[in-house]
Amino acid sequence: MIEHLKYRAKLAKLLRQKEALRNSFKEDIRKASKEGKPRGDIEYLEHQSYFEEDMIDEEISILATENLIHNARRRFVPIPSRETEGMWEQCHTISNRFVLTSQGVSELRSSLRKERKEQLEFVVQILATITGVVGAATGLVAVIMK
Repeated sequence: MIEHLKYRAKLAKLLRQKEALRNSFKEDIRKASKEGKPRGDIEYLEHQSYFEEDMIDEEISILATENLIHNARRRFVPIPSRETEGMWEQCHTISNRFVLTSQGVSELRSSLRKERKEQLEFVVQILATITGVVGAATGLVAVIMK
């Protein structure tokens, strides 16, 4: 639970950074346009904005991938192999990092859901058995007490 809260806090922080960055560049681009700066300067600001946003997007992807892998390892769910086509991609702005693609995320999340469902079904079966035993014991005690 604590790990999930830490993950959500880091994700929220990155999303706030991205929004602040977007607003900052939007203001800088608007100001440069209003001041009549050369088109090359404005395009440079736009390019810089896209690069910075891509960097934050990759940090978000890294964070999400690490979180999913942590959950999979904790539940002994197999992680997609890097050799499997379409499951992993290399980051473009952050070098030497690999993240799950949307297909990889989808597959790993469905595997995690399946494992959680199986665990929940097991717990429900145990609770049903315990309830039956308690009910039978209560009935037996009621019969003996009469």
